[in-house]
Amino acid sequence: MILNYSMICPPFNETECKMNEGIVKLYNEGCCKICKREERICQKVIIKSIIRKQDCISQNPVNVASCDGKCPSATIYNINIESHLRFCKCCRENGVRNLSVPLYCSGNGTEVMHTLQEPIDCTCQWN
Repeated sequence: MILNYSMICPPFNETECKMNEGIVKLYNEGCCKICKREERICQKVIIKSIIRKQDCISQNPVNVASCDGKCPSATIYNINIESHLRFCKCCRENGVRNLSVPLYCSGNGTEVMHTLQEPIDCTCQWN
């Protein structure tokens, strides 16, 4: 006969989990929480970045698009050639567009326009 039952869960910060794109999951019969990151499929993500070029810098962080996420890959043994065939896709840009960013130069106090490329969209593509 069990009269007393207690479970000790490790420390858990739910706010930090959600801020890092995690999902709160329950374990140990629903008593404890853990942070799980779902595998993201290939997608366009926005990253705030300070752009620097020599002594010139953007005054504020700039929203720059990038590609991030999982894509399928595998190796399959082929008996005919007695070797493995590799099937690998990577998360890549599907077309790019130019993004012009004003940079302020500390050396001479001028403003210059800097152009960088960002993806229009992202997909899993063969290397």
